[in-house]
Amino acid sequence: MTPESVPEFQARLLDPPLQTAELPGIGGRIRMRPEDFTVHEIPAYGPDGRTGAHLLLILRKRCIGTEDAIVELSRQTGIPRPEIGLAGLKDKDAVTEQWITVPFAAGPRLTEFSHPAIQLGPAAPHGNKLRRGHLHGNRFDLVIRDLAVPGEEARARVTAKAARLAELGGLDNLYGNQRLGNDGGNLRRGLELLASGARRGKADFLLSAGQSALFNLYLLERRARGLMRTVLLGDILKKTATGGLFESREPEVDQARLDASELGLTGPMFGSKMRAPSPGTAADALEREILTLAGISPEALKALGSKVEGTRRPLQLSTIDLQVDLASAEGPLPSGLRLRFSLPAGSYATVLLQELQAPVASTAQTSASAPQ
Repeated sequence: MTPESVPEFQARLLDPPLQTAELPGIGGRIRMRPEDFTVHEIPAYGPDGRTGAHLLLILRKRCIGTEDAIVELSRQTGIPRPEIGLAGLKDKDAVTEQWITVPFAAGPRLTEFSHPAIQLGPAAPHGNKLRRGHLHGNRFDLVIRDLAVPGEEARARVTAKAARLAELGGLDNLYGNQRLGNDGGNLRRGLELLASGARRGKADFLLSAGQSALFNLYLLERRARGLMRTVLLGDILKKTATGGLFESREPEVDQARLDASELGLTGPMFGSKMRAPSPGTAADALEREILTLAGISPEALKALGSKVEGTRRPLQLSTIDLQVDLASAEGPLPSGLRLRFSLPAGSYATVLLQELQAPVASTAQTSASAPQ
């Protein structure tokens, strides 16, 4: 990657083109009040009833970050922070609900906890401590207010965009800018760390940002080449029913299964142990091209070892269960649209919202440009 290409490279990642750019969006504003952005964690499992190890319970919070809430729980109850388990981080400027675990012996101390922005649900015996990633996904209940067009028009536009996404195979599973850094800082430093191959203290977040940037670049390059629904020789495919991964040896056979939604394409989260296409295949050539563009060598990734092991990530989300309703005004806040949908763990609601809200065109412009 030459110095001259850096600005364009970063701009492409920080402002990716929309899948549905040919359709008008609804504009509007999110998070005009915390209750307009509600998130419920979908757990991987419920309490198993095994006593003597841990307690599993729901933590509800409003306008406070997950880590800040956990630290406050630790402070008030005396439970060491490392002994409190959770599956994922939730938005700060929102009302969220997620599962946590605490040591079984800490049960009586939970009743003494009190905080205006945090509530604890009933605790149930559980055998294992929650670990990061131990969740199926999240359910979102969001309201977009101050719309650019009347409510019914906005609902029609969202419905049209959802239909278009379904035609394209689903929502492209890009990482949101909150992972990359809105100013590109996390992106730049993350790519530099990956390219160096050096293990530098606790730089896990920046390394993850670099991996995420490479994944987004791969997805956007594949989209630009018209390959989002095309199986290449060597592609690592994911079985829809079981989640199992395998390499495509017969693209023609696997293409039919992809078209039937039996399989999904995956993209690289580059790392030292990532499952990669066989050398010499079309899929291998594309993944190596992405690393070359970013100025990162396979040797540098291997040098990072267990610090960055890598994995595979689905390129598209085939179903999001989107429900759209009108939302009434709340006091001084204008009316809007209520969106309810689910996303798997690690996927970003903001990516879907960007598709639905942009680009904005007035009703008059839409009517004038419509085919006669």
